[in-house]
Amino acid sequence: MRKPFLIPLLFLSAWVLAACGHSQSGVPAAVAAPTPQALLAHSEEFKPGVIKVTDGVYVAVGYGIANSILLEGGDGAIVVDTMESVESARKVLAEFRKVSDKPIKAIVYTHSHPDHVGGAAAFVPPGTSVPIYAQEDVAANMDKIASELQPVITRRSLRMYGAQLPPEERVNLGIGGFLDLQEGSTVGTLRPTRTFRDQLEDTVAGIHFQLVHAPGETEDQLFMWLPERGVLLCGDDFYKSFPNLYTIRGTGYRDPKLWAASLDRMRALHPRFLVPSHTRPLSGTAAIDAALTDYRDAIRYVYDQTIRLMNQGLLPDEIAARVQLPPHLAASPWLQPFYGKPSWSAKSIFGGTLGWYSGDPAGLQPLEPTDEARRMVELAGGGAALDERIEAALRKRDYQWALQLSGYALRADQADARARQARGAALRALGGAETNPPARDWYFVAARELDGQIKLPQRIVRPTPEMLAAMPLSIFFDGMAVNLHAEDCLDRTIRTGFEFSDSGERYTYIVRRGVSEVLPGIGEDVDLRVSVSAQDFKEMLAGIRNPALSIATDFHVLKGTKLEFAGFMKLFQPPG
Repeated sequence: MRKPFLIPLLFLSAWVLAACGHSQSGVPAAVAAPTPQALLAHSEEFKPGVIKVTDGVYVAVGYGIANSILLEGGDGAIVVDTMESVESARKVLAEFRKVSDKPIKAIVYTHSHPDHVGGAAAFVPPGTSVPIYAQEDVAANMDKIASELQPVITRRSLRMYGAQLPPEERVNLGIGGFLDLQEGSTVGTLRPTRTFRDQLEDTVAGIHFQLVHAPGETEDQLFMWLPERGVLLCGDDFYKSFPNLYTIRGTGYRDPKLWAASLDRMRALHPRFLVPSHTRPLSGTAAIDAALTDYRDAIRYVYDQTIRLMNQGLLPDEIAARVQLPPHLAASPWLQPFYGKPSWSAKSIFGGTLGWYSGDPAGLQPLEPTDEARRMVELAGGGAALDERIEAALRKRDYQWALQLSGYALRADQADARARQARGAALRALGGAETNPPARDWYFVAARELDGQIKLPQRIVRPTPEMLAAMPLSIFFDGMAVNLHAEDCLDRTIRTGFEFSDSGERYTYIVRRGVSEVLPGIGEDVDLRVSVSAQDFKEMLAGIRNPALSIATDFHVLKGTKLEFAGFMKLFQPPG
């Protein structure tokens, strides 16, 4: 059967490729990668200071990983994004007070990432409140990070941002100078009070603004448009680096098509001033239009070409090796791979559209990693022979191969000192040559973890009691569920009733053969029943109160014994 439309389409595709001057592989010629010196020069982007963008618009750059923006109105001001901690926010507020002493009348979150919401409490005097504007999904996304993913995101973020590295190993973070979080740092996120789905228009302190839902680095991203001033606050949908279509600390799928469409909506406004929430502001309509267009084109290029290669049957790592920006985009100062990388983005697009299975049948039910490692050691002729191969790779400066081989060696035998030493050397060599800060920092942190010089904590920040008070109890039950030691209760069912004396809420937490369920109310069939204030319960789960002491002093057991209740809560003991 003839397919009349297929042949013309194939002919047209071949003609277009020939006209565009592509190579036979369809891959554009490689452009020289940035050098370590270029990364060092990029640090100028984060020189601390408050920059006046235009009348009444100021941005604080270099006081942490993100920016905070001050909009001055007639009788007050608006703060957009609030830094990563209360401590960093206080530094920024002190600088803003040198510009304006007008009261802050509103806060806007451009999205839910912790470095944009963590310092909000510092901008609001105790005992007062201001409206907190955000897209409607922000609160739920903040809660998920805080309750379910906090330990793993903490560890991976500390590797990616190199917070514990010495100064000689840390250059910059690509989109910020440093992460202002240390053990004991305080977060004071305030919950959004003015939310919207698609668009919101309002006036605060005489400042007329529009908030527009603009999915990009997060699905809850917004941009803020000040039409009378021609000022666009773009959040994290644009900054001076190739965008993080995927971040190595871990993230849900970031849809490049939605991100590019958000940039198209920004381009249509033709702003005179562009103020990102990372890196420095940009002025001039023509320059902004050009930068946003290149940014949008780079995102669509990586997405479209990845899908094209997927349809040709290539595997994720094959696609990652082939997808490179065309020369005019690769040369753009706004698209240097100082944060995201096209190769990482391509693999994320594969996973986000087709899922985890690459298409290679060997990956359907692969060997467990330790079993695979032992077989690879055997294939190499034993541990000593593999160690020789690893050291030979180091001598040849084949550091990636040395890293991969040492992974097999150490998984098979953690006591292999030769492999451990070689792995550390490979990690440091890769880190020293790397110009992408997240990758560079991860290599150096991994080397120091291997040597025992760094031990990553499960958490480094402490929420304020006020922040905990505003969070619903459901978040804390979600946190318990993902910490349940299922293997310790596969043959048990335990029903525990919780009465919260200050809020009047009642719930039954059921552990049923390794699975959690929470029901409203308390039935007569509970095995345990306790009374406690919601605040004490939240502070115990957040680590502000010692669990054993809190159970002994704050909980009143109404059915069962304290020993039995302590055993129940031990089922949810978090890692570390």
